[in-house]
Amino acid sequence: MATGELGDLGGYYFRFLPQKTFQSLSSKEITSRLRQWSMLGRIKAQAFGFDQTFQSYRKDDFVMVLLVEDSEKYEIFSQPDREEFLFCLFKHLCLGGALCQYEDVISPYLETTKLIYKDLVSVRKNPQTKKIQITSSVFKVSAYDSAGMCYPSAKNHEQTFSYFIVDPIRRHLHVLYHCYGVGDMS
Repeated sequence: MATGELGDLGGYYFRFLPQKTFQSLSSKEITSRLRQWSMLGRIKAQAFGFDQTFQSYRKDDFVMVLLVEDSEKYEIFSQPDREEFLFCLFKHLCLGGALCQYEDVISPYLETTKLIYKDLVSVRKNPQTKKIQITSSVFKVSAYDSAGMCYPSAKNHEQTFSYFIVDPIRRHLHVLYHCYGVGDMS
């Protein structure tokens, strides 16, 4: 669908927001980590505004279940935890790209996950309870044509992903995607 055109059944009009930057992806420390993990230049975040009220759907319908590992430590995280965007983001960063140089400690993964997550997901304070609540909805997205999967890549891989993070209050859409392969090494 071209920008500004509605599909046959109607839909949302999205406009690219080039002025929105994601500081977490361009900081020197994160850039260095993404280079080490072979994801630099292959992981991107984009922002879009949209024109209608967003109706949230159950996220369980859109988040793919992670592969079951034959590990005695697998049970540390419950299945609902594994379906959370925060966990998926953490997992993607830990697995990295084709030439990933794994960290000896977990803290760089945790710090990077936290910074990117906070950059992408919107929150607000509930006026009645005063508790912070997430207002964004996150969807793992892929598209198919007659030849099979075509977005985010024609090659299916656990580390090829696209997440649409919808902020219904600001009417923004953030897109985080990565295509598995060798990232920028320079």
